[in-house]
Amino acid sequence: MNFKEIGLKKAYSSDFDDILFDFYIPVLEASVEYKRLAGFFSSATLAMAARGISGLIKNGGYFKLIVSPYLNKEDLGVIINSHEEPKKYIERKMLNELENLENEFIRDHVYALGWLLANKKLEIKVAIAYNNEGNPLSYESLQENGLFHQKVGILKDSEGNIVTFSGSINETVTGWFGNIEEFKVFRSWEPSEQDYIDADISKFERFWNNLSQKIRILDIPQAVKNKLISLAPEEIENINLAKWIKRSRKKMIKLFDYQREAVESWCQNNMRGIFEMATGTGKTFTALACINRAYNVASRLLVIITCPYQHLVQQWKREIDKFGIKFDDLIIADSSNPQWRKRMKEALIDLSLEYKQKIIILTTHSTFSSNDFIKIFQEGSNDKFDIFLIGDEIHGLGAEKRSRGFLKEYNMRLGLSATPKRWFDSVGTNVIYEFFDKVVYEFGLKEAISTINPSTGETYLTPYYYIPKFVSLSSEELEEYIIETKKIIGRFNDVADDKEKDEILELLLFKRANIIKNAQEKYRILENILNEIGPSIKWTLVYASPQQIDKIMKIIDDRSIIVHRFTMEEGTTPNALYGGLSERDFLLQEFTRGKYQILVAIKCLDEGVDIPPVRIAILMSSSGNPREYIQRIGRIIRRYPGKNESVIYDIVVVPSFNNLPQQLSDIEWKIFERELKRYREISSIAINNAEALSLVNDLENKLLEEKNERRKN
Repeated sequence: MNFKEIGLKKAYSSDFDDILFDFYIPVLEASVEYKRLAGFFSSATLAMAARGISGLIKNGGYFKLIVSPYLNKEDLGVIINSHEEPKKYIERKMLNELENLENEFIRDHVYALGWLLANKKLEIKVAIAYNNEGNPLSYESLQENGLFHQKVGILKDSEGNIVTFSGSINETVTGWFGNIEEFKVFRSWEPSEQDYIDADISKFERFWNNLSQKIRILDIPQAVKNKLISLAPEEIENINLAKWIKRSRKKMIKLFDYQREAVESWCQNNMRGIFEMATGTGKTFTALACINRAYNVASRLLVIITCPYQHLVQQWKREIDKFGIKFDDLIIADSSNPQWRKRMKEALIDLSLEYKQKIIILTTHSTFSSNDFIKIFQEGSNDKFDIFLIGDEIHGLGAEKRSRGFLKEYNMRLGLSATPKRWFDSVGTNVIYEFFDKVVYEFGLKEAISTINPSTGETYLTPYYYIPKFVSLSSEELEEYIIETKKIIGRFNDVADDKEKDEILELLLFKRANIIKNAQEKYRILENILNEIGPSIKWTLVYASPQQIDKIMKIIDDRSIIVHRFTMEEGTTPNALYGGLSERDFLLQEFTRGKYQILVAIKCLDEGVDIPPVRIAILMSSSGNPREYIQRIGRIIRRYPGKNESVIYDIVVVPSFNNLPQQLSDIEWKIFERELKRYREISSIAINNAEALSLVNDLENKLLEEKNERRKN
């Protein structure tokens, strides 16, 4: 692992972050060199400077540490009045600090430093500040002038990447576990942060090499060094530092302001409603916070969470653990668990008999709406406990078969989706809204791209360039489209029922989508884009249809670009061949590391699979469905270390009204009007909004002229 893979933020604060687990442990596990300006010498300071250092030890890394002696005014008086050599007094004071290591945490970590010293993996130097009379400055004086108030750390990984951090870090046990501590982080692979890295390195090196005018640097007194070495075990394994990591682990999930607002809105709406939140803005954690609020009002609670796919069930399970949700039992009810029916029946009995108070059932939309699930649920539920339904990606629940699971017994309801409205299915959309009630909180792409996350200083989602590329159907493709469409167009005009009209229009859209997805001119545009970016292309995703994927792979292969397909065929089961990962997770890991320059993906990336490293996306296959469109863009613009912006190439097939029959022309315009609206929305919040909007507006004007000309003729 290297620093780039960790996901470092620009700033950390102990009132929001678990600093040990979010920063120190992962960074030190990747480090081979560590330099630290640590503050005032004490056993506690040494212990805290060593906290999380197991990773550095395992890597055979090297540690350089600068400390300052803690001399109060009384100590300073003794030195001046006794005329004792300051270095000898400081040595004696340091030795006293190491005599009574009663605290087990401090003792273990000081022992680890002793082992590093004994094995020549640690150097310690002492920084002493003197006044104009040649006497050491007291702790109080140093605090007043701030000489040792700001701390600095510098780390390097095996690939030469550098991370520095600096800030007001209190190097005491109280500072770590009590006071709020904050520091900034700077990364060498971010050009804008290089000046700060240089400043941190310069400060440390100036002290280390005794080049500061106000500070004198001494090697740690030999007696103190010998004392530390004498405390060390022969084998580092004899110190169990891991137990302190385990003991200090704590859940530090804290919601952003907008997430807290969402939870409050849901509570105020009688614990019902929909969160319409963009992909990547934390819908899952917001929903989990709603579970905690439900726990506060329900003495016994059954939580049922339903989501589209099995891999999302597992993802929810991991997030529940990460968030720290408490439960007496958790049941996965899908085809991966043959015992789910028995387990679910028993769980409902346990709730009724008060043997258990909090039970969570994770399921898929298919199982949730199945006869077995509904029967078990209705037979086992009663008014002795509350029932909370969370529907993830609820747009998938509006279909007639899926909505069978919408039962009155769910007295708490929460729906999650970036796009809850169903495409050309007003009936299904109404079913969703009638069951979950209204949208109680909305945080869309526009808000997520323009709102600053206070913990990082960056927007929640990555700003992007939007580059639409417009293509037309060939004469053969257009003819095929007209033939297929004429077969159903008459039915559209013959029916009066809105539901049936929607069904006919949806059938037309599928016919249309299957043709435009695979338009031949798209391949020429793809080649132009690849030529424009060049062979150094990296972290790029191409969305394709199954019919396109082989030809796209060949176009990319011919350019000697390292590419891999990402389809439903890649395994999802852990495999020793992939180091214990599934084939799918292994591919994403290698893509993150840069081994694969491009992934060519089909619909399996639309919902639930996170690929935040992607910087460039080429949308070769788009059905026109706004949900699919928003989902894809949301995945592309997720935040990732070193990712400051994204680029989205959208290859759009536009209609040719001059060649369409009048009836088809009218319906085609009705469809394309909706798509134009979406292109305009995506363009308006892009970095290059003026240019993108101009392209979209020019297209609309051109098509309007063509459509009006067609009417005249």
